Amino acid sequence: MSTVELFLVVVGILAGCLLVGMRIALALTFAGFVGYYLLDGWDVGMSTLGALPIESASKFTLLVIPMFVLLGNAAERANLAEGAYRVLGWFLRGLPGGLAVATLTACACFAAVSGSSIATVISIGNLAITEMRKAGYAMHVAAGVVGAAGTLGVLIPPSVPLVIYGVLTGEPIGALLMAGIGPGVVTATVYGVSIMIRAKRKPELFGKGAEEVLPLSDRPALLAGVYSLFRIGLLFVIVIGGMYSGLFTAVEAAAVGAFVAVLMVIIEHLRKPRELRRNLWGALTAAVSLNGMVFSLLIGGAIFSSFMVAAGAPQLLTDGLTGLSLPAWLIVALLLIVLVPMGMFLDPTSILLIMVPLTYPVVSELGMNGIWFGLLFVKLIEIGLLTPPLGLNAFVVAGIRKDIEISTAFRGVLWYVRLDIVVVVLMFTFPAIVTFIPSQMGLSS
Repeated sequence: MSTVELFLVVVGILAGCLLVGMRIALALTFAGFVGYYLLDGWDVGMSTLGALPIESASKFTLLVIPMFVLLGNAAERANLAEGAYRVLGWFLRGLPGGLAVATLTACACFAAVSGSSIATVISIGNLAITEMRKAGYAMHVAAGVVGAAGTLGVLIPPSVPLVIYGVLTGEPIGALLMAGIGPGVVTATVYGVSIMIRAKRKPELFGKGAEEVLPLSDRPALLAGVYSLFRIGLLFVIVIGGMYSGLFTAVEAAAVGAFVAVLMVIIEHLRKPRELRRNLWGALTAAVSLNGMVFSLLIGGAIFSSFMVAAGAPQLLTDGLTGLSLPAWLIVALLLIVLVPMGMFLDPTSILLIMVPLTYPVVSELGMNGIWFGLLFVKLIEIGLLTPPLGLNAFVVAGIRKDIEISTAFRGVLWYVRLDIVVVVLMFTFPAIVTFIPSQMGLSS
């Protein structure tokens, strides 16, 4: 059996497992094992199953993931999002589509400390949609801005997908995280400007303009909102500022950030011991559960990608693509375009684990910047969070409120896909958007 035939058989097995509802981690493990069995026999397959789970999950750099996950869960339970949204809604009330812009800004701020798209939507979504509906916003507009802005959680550091990309490729994780700031700011800016233009052109979608989440006289609530923004800023300075200044490595910054976030939970609920116990326990158990899912995917992905390397699939793809008489930028663009349909059916972590081992060697052979490619890769995955049929963020938005149909959520978030394409083109055309900050730190590859 040739390498191409073997690879197609194993990919077919993986697709079949996913179609019958097998968990992705188990499907990756099973397909990788079958591939090893067909390639080298039973003994090699069993040996791989015995060794790779420990080897793939015991890398020191992977400590960043549980720390960032704990940081995000603790930040959610420290009530950072609600107060920040309220004060931003008051501050931006005079802009066209002011509440939508406030929702976007609050999501960007919370994403900068949570690193989770789902946590961002859950923390801000219900309150933001309620306030926008009170102001007369169309339901699909309110749902769309929440779902789309939530995707900033996988781009703005701390970002678990960027950490996974770094582990898979060997690119410096600190540089990848810092590189996410530029694309995150550009995405939020493009979203914000487009929302204001849309509000000017179609004011009927943005209600009667009564956009004030806080009354001017509610000074205690205003101070509480400012306090929430201060705490978000403090976490951002500790994690991102610590890495930028060289005071912390990525692992150390994640650990210190998680510790401070847990302290914030304790301080927030200190006067109510029962709530304190519930929120601390909830943050820890949610972090353990999510880490279990991520690491099971990492182990399954390691087995599957190890088979691909052993079978020579990455080298075959590299030789085939680099042998074409096409410019390097066009080959990279073709590799990235493949991610869009994959994002319609698979979660971001699974796409990373399957595609990075195949595509990164090609990019390296072409002499392209690995950090630049990684941010483009994650940005394309971000688009997959908005596109049907999987469209995870649309389902999360529909899940937090009973009055939102999934069709309404998709109608809202799909408006932002065209804006994401604009951002991808900008990132592709102007790599400095990605590489400027890491280059200032001397980390750009």
